[in-house]
Amino acid sequence: MPGNVGRPGTIVSRQSAPSRARAAPVAVGLSREAILAAALAEIDGKGLAAFSLRGLARSLGVNASVIVWHVGNRDAVVAEVIALVLQDSVPPRIPGQPWQDWLRSLFTRFRDAVRRHPNTAPLIGADAVSNLRPDLALVEAVLSVLAEAGVPEERLCETYNAIQAALVGFVTQELARMPTEDLASWQAGIQANLARADAARYPHLVRLLPRLANRAFILRWQNGASAPMDSSFEIFVNCIIAGLEASLPAPARD
Repeated sequence: MPGNVGRPGTIVSRQSAPSRARAAPVAVGLSREAILAAALAEIDGKGLAAFSLRGLARSLGVNASVIVWHVGNRDAVVAEVIALVLQDSVPPRIPGQPWQDWLRSLFTRFRDAVRRHPNTAPLIGADAVSNLRPDLALVEAVLSVLAEAGVPEERLCETYNAIQAALVGFVTQELARMPTEDLASWQAGIQANLARADAARYPHLVRLLPRLANRAFILRWQNGASAPMDSSFEIFVNCIIAGLEASLPAPARD
């Protein structure tokens, strides 16, 4: 008779063994929202490079399979975290509001959202993972405002791309990732290199260095999390809006 041997002289039937049917991973009281909030907290605290599903699972006291069951793999979690960070970045439409004011509000709210979670900046736009959870409300809002501004339909795609690139580009460069090893030496090295700049070769740079040092892109040793670039951002947004105005067909500019 087929079976498994237990104690000597005892036959244990395979049919009486406990079922090994795989059940869905569960964790009492754990929700999708709680997982995403914990994932964002992990990225805020440790940075993107250190983020993993196993580490997130440890912080929640569960197996990684529970996270996969509720949300998906690491890419899915990251895409949902980006959506969480940017969930309030699209401003409401106010009747009679000029399209320029709405765009300025969009740029400001988007930057504010990312600055609250600067470690997510490398993921915003620069990583196609976020396309897994596209912000269709943002796309629709920008397209509708551009159409209202008078952008011809045949140029809506290209103009939308320009706005999206500008929206993402400044804030992700402002909040560029800082080195995680020997930060003090890296910062001192940048300052020493700037101090050695040759005035004969770089006259404008050397003359303006007191105004540029740690405030201009490429010449910084801190990112926007600790040294915000508010006045530069204001000029940037004004330039984007002025450029869009100049690109409109003549009747739309009137």
